[in-house]
Amino acid sequence: MSLRMVPVRGLFQKMARVARDISAKQGKKVEFLTSGEDTELDRGVVEELNDPLLHMIRNSMDHGIELSEKRTAAGKSPVGSLHLRAYHQGGSIVVEIEDDGAGLNRDRILAKAVERGLAAPGADLSDEDVYNFIFAAGFSTAEKVTDLSGRGVGLDVVRRNIEKLRGRVDISSTRGKGTLFRLALPLTLAIIDGLVIGVGDERYILPTLSVRESFRPTPEMISKIQNRAEVVNVRGRLIPLLRLYDYFGIKAMATEPAQGIVVVVQSGANIRCLLVDSLLHKQEVVIKNLNEMMVHKNPAFAGATILGDGRVGLILDVNALAHHEKQPFSKAA
Repeated sequence: MSLRMVPVRGLFQKMARVARDISAKQGKKVEFLTSGEDTELDRGVVEELNDPLLHMIRNSMDHGIELSEKRTAAGKSPVGSLHLRAYHQGGSIVVEIEDDGAGLNRDRILAKAVERGLAAPGADLSDEDVYNFIFAAGFSTAEKVTDLSGRGVGLDVVRRNIEKLRGRVDISSTRGKGTLFRLALPLTLAIIDGLVIGVGDERYILPTLSVRESFRPTPEMISKIQNRAEVVNVRGRLIPLLRLYDYFGIKAMATEPAQGIVVVVQSGANIRCLLVDSLLHKQEVVIKNLNEMMVHKNPAFAGATILGDGRVGLILDVNALAHHEKQPFSKAA
C-alpha cells in the first residue's frame, strides 16, 4: 500500500508551471499558492488527475482571473490569486482550485444552455444546476476561440475523468469575487478497510472510513415525514433512512428497523442511515472493478471483492447512497 501511495507535490508543481506560462502569455499577474502538497494519493488517481487539473487551471486563468486594469477598476488587488489545495475529509481526498477572479456569469451560462437546448426557457434552476452546464460537452461562453479556450473542450473531460475515479465535482462561485472547484475522490483504488454487512442472503462491504456509528434503533426513533420519507432520530438530529433490502429489491430478515441494525454513513456533509440485517466483521478488501460491459450499471456499487469463503461481496459507494434521491436505482443487484 505504501508503495502505491504518492504525495501530490509533483502534480502541484506541474500545475504551477502551467499557471506561470499562461500568466506570462496573457500578461496577467497571478500569485499561485499551494497547500497540502504532502497529501498522499493512490498513484493511479494522481495520474488520472493530471488532465482534469490542467483544464481547470487553464479555465481559471483564462475565464476567471481578469487583467490587472480590470481588477484595479473593480477595487481588487492588481495581482490575482489562484489557490490549489489538497486535504483529507472522511474517506475521501479533496482537491480544491480557487481563484479570486470574476466568478461565473450565471445569466450568460443559462442563456447559452437555453440556446443549446440544455435548459427550457424560463426554467427555475438553482445556481448549482446552472453552473453544472459548463461540464456539458462542447459548452463554451467564450466569445472568441483562442489557443486556450473557446472550443468547448475541457470541462466535460474533467467530469468524465473524475466520475471514472468514483469522485464528484462541485462548484461554488460569487460574481466578482471568484470561483471554487471542489473535487472529492476516493483515497485509494486498491485496498480499503471494509465493514462487511449482511442484508438477506447477500454480503455488502462499506468503507469503514465512511461509517460514523451503528446501533439497534427503538421504534420511537423512527418516524415518517409527510407520510413518505423515513427518518431516524439520532441524538436529536433527524437523518434519512434507506432500507437496503428495499433499495436492492432483495428479501431481508429484518423488515422492521427495531429488528435490524442502523448504520450511519457520511459522505462530505451528507449523512444517511442504512438499515441492514447484521454487522458481520471488519476486514481489508481488495477492490475489483465491476466489468465496464455490465448492461445494468448501478451507481450504488463502487466495485466488488472476493471474500474469505470465496463468495463475491459488492462494495457500496457511500457517496451515491448519501446523495440518493427519491427513486431507487436499477435493481440489478
